[in-house]
Amino acid sequence: MPVIVLAGEEDFELYRYLGELKDKLVDEQWASFNYARLINPDQQEVFDLALTVPFGPGNKVLIFDRCDWFAKKRASKDKDESKSKKGKAKEEKKGPSEEALEDALKSVHPSTYLIFVALANFDSSLRISKLVAKVADLKEFPKAKFWAGQAHPQLEKWCQDEARRFGAKIDIEACKYLLDGLEANLRQISSEIEKAATYIMPETFITLETIKRLSPHHSQVFAVLDLWLHQKSDRDRTDLLISLKELMARQNAMMVIAAMQTIVGKWVNIKTLCDFECGHSNFGPGMQRRDLSPPDLAKRLASEIKAHPFALEKDIKKLQGISTESLIACRDRLTKMEFMVKSGQMPDQHALEMFFLERPKPVKKR
Repeated sequence: MPVIVLAGEEDFELYRYLGELKDKLVDEQWASFNYARLINPDQQEVFDLALTVPFGPGNKVLIFDRCDWFAKKRASKDKDESKSKKGKAKEEKKGPSEEALEDALKSVHPSTYLIFVALANFDSSLRISKLVAKVADLKEFPKAKFWAGQAHPQLEKWCQDEARRFGAKIDIEACKYLLDGLEANLRQISSEIEKAATYIMPETFITLETIKRLSPHHSQVFAVLDLWLHQKSDRDRTDLLISLKELMARQNAMMVIAAMQTIVGKWVNIKTLCDFECGHSNFGPGMQRRDLSPPDLAKRLASEIKAHPFALEKDIKKLQGISTESLIACRDRLTKMEFMVKSGQMPDQHALEMFFLERPKPVKKR
């Protein structure tokens, strides 16, 4: 039976495989009749389309993208939500009818391919997952666990395989540099390897020196951002500007801005979730509000943020004295400056210097 389930958090590899699958199954001459892609469809749409047959020769391919049937739903964190809203949300998130789905899958035409795409790890304990697993071809794309500074043979091999895609080979030290610097973001790493493979043509070996010349490394950006977060005196500001100039001498400004967007965005997410946990974990009649410790927060949030508790704890400690509102304002300011640079309204170095001259505001004492 031509039913396929692609599930996992590593969306880059998943969608690449989906593209290859589409190219293999779909006849381009008949694609307007025999190909459809639906985002988060409701169950009735899936059941109706499952009964359709190909028009003309070839296969009919139906992709149900971002289908969350095969992953556990997370409970809502909003404790103040009304019962009516909870009931409505529960109704909306209700999974498909198992009997109706089973009947629909039994009726699928041999040349009609149903491809379910879930951007979460496949949960084999769910009843709906067990039902589909009996008849579907399941391919999983879990995100590899990564900790900076440690060896990751599987990811290093992935980098080498990726270089071969672009007709090149890559030094293992360059692989480690990319993994650490881009925090194992496979989409970004692939882009950097492709850029390096093009840069060295007609040569075919990508060295560490080439990667350092072309690619940003977050550790260098982190050093500048740490100085920015913790500057207290004119001396600190001078050190910050010196470090910024050194960074700009090694890397393109737009690469630095892109790395900053990733890092500051992650910090905003961490601070927001920490504020939520502190606001709800010890709230009630007769209870005095107190902030949770960084180790406690790291344990609670590690699975949600998909970060190692030790690394997350370091980030939480680093951001303790900075207000969430101030970080959000800094992210907004960075986005506006990035737009001004890209639209030619401001030189890139000028934009970065202006950004770093304004420090995030500390948390107000209660």
